[in-house]
Amino acid sequence: MPATKTRGPQRRGELRRAQLLDAACSLLATQDLRQVSIEDVARRAGIPVASAYHFYPDRIALFTAAARRHGEEVAALLARPIPARQVRSWEDLIAIQLRRVSRFYRHNPAAQRLLIDPRAPPEVKLADRVHDRSLSAIIEASFARHFELPRIAGRAQVFFHAVEIVDLMLLLSVMQAGRITPQMQRHAWIACCAYLRAFLGPTLPRRQP
Repeated sequence: MPATKTRGPQRRGELRRAQLLDAACSLLATQDLRQVSIEDVARRAGIPVASAYHFYPDRIALFTAAARRHGEEVAALLARPIPARQVRSWEDLIAIQLRRVSRFYRHNPAAQRLLIDPRAPPEVKLADRVHDRSLSAIIEASFARHFELPRIAGRAQVFFHAVEIVDLMLLLSVMQAGRITPQMQRHAWIACCAYLRAFLGPTLPRRQP
């Protein structure tokens, strides 16, 4: 019985958190992070400001939660299987995943502002760096499904660094052009592949089905 009594309030709390995140992302689709306040988000969500502060004590907490949500969307995107017929070399995997991520950011300006905009608050950037370890594990698993990976010390860290290299190149593109340009998308691929090639070599043996 006590569990049943608490389930209703918990469900309402989860719903309000989701509404606030939806409202924040809606505002960030057209506005800079510095222009969006808790009050703005509460009004867009139709939730009392006092209640909004109960769930998110400040803008940083709200933006960090929104960044985490978008980070999970990126993870789900990268985890989608890649057909073997599309993969001739391990570099193709980087190209495919990079196209997926770049397309996601182009269609989700709020995610771009939170995850790869140089003006994002340091706390939000730090949370994204932590989440990048999950992304690097997904990338490494994608490699392992298609190729026999060499046994090298710190392999997980190598893939993490590769993800950070891509993030940096995309961030530079946003800083310089306000968007991910095709040229910088290619530069991100070149930089990431050059780094990984130093550890994986130019080719990897295909994994037998």
